[in-house]
Amino acid sequence: MDKNIFMKKIIFLILLLISSTVTAQISTDRPDQTEASVVLPKNILQIESGFVFQDEEVFNNLFRYGISEKVEFRLNTNYMLLDSPDGKNIPSPRFGDIEIGMKIQIFKSAESSTTVAFLSHLSLPTASKYYTNDGYGTLNRFLISHDFSDTFSVGYNLGYNKIYDKKGAFVYTLAFAKSLNKWGVYAEIFGEKPKENLQSNFDLGVTYLINKDFQLDVSFGEGFNNDLSYFALGASWNYNLLKSK
Repeated sequence: MDKNIFMKKIIFLILLLISSTVTAQISTDRPDQTEASVVLPKNILQIESGFVFQDEEVFNNLFRYGISEKVEFRLNTNYMLLDSPDGKNIPSPRFGDIEIGMKIQIFKSAESSTTVAFLSHLSLPTASKYYTNDGYGTLNRFLISHDFSDTFSVGYNLGYNKIYDKKGAFVYTLAFAKSLNKWGVYAEIFGEKPKENLQSNFDLGVTYLINKDFQLDVSFGEGFNNDLSYFALGASWNYNLLKSK
């Protein structure tokens, strides 16, 4: 698709999102690349799962747990199916490296439409050959969002990822999100800047709220200046551990 035509469609969709009549919905960290700038309440467990179909298929699970009103614990896993190139017999599927981390609320006020948080993950070299980064790594982001109404918000992330002795990369995301009754839609640009070239991408997604604790999602993304192309399906569950006792 011509990139200029693609950009015009993006702008049209964003304007459509802004002008829609809508109601609010719950906050999750999927399916977009922009991590939410709010932490889970204390004693809340949330599981966010999804299949990503691209050059390699990935089943992702993000486990989030509210430790306090300002801190949540996070565990991220990926179960991956890799294609075997000529001459290689790659065992598949296998788990990728595990990530553990925290999200910390920096600023949140009833008098302000802006919320700010900080996210940090530690990547552990737990996976087998072909599935591991062969070293420890850190993934760090500042998470910021602005609520322009009860149903329209803009969120963005700025961060830096570094895996062991590999080159690090600055990362960025910018997402426009709107809810329509039980439906939610978003448009987003995201990418990273390693030492060489800036890689920019775009994605769109839709969520549907089955009930206050269960959400489905579908999304797809394309690269502006690279070969990225993916399609994803997912679901998120929310549990209050105190009520379950």
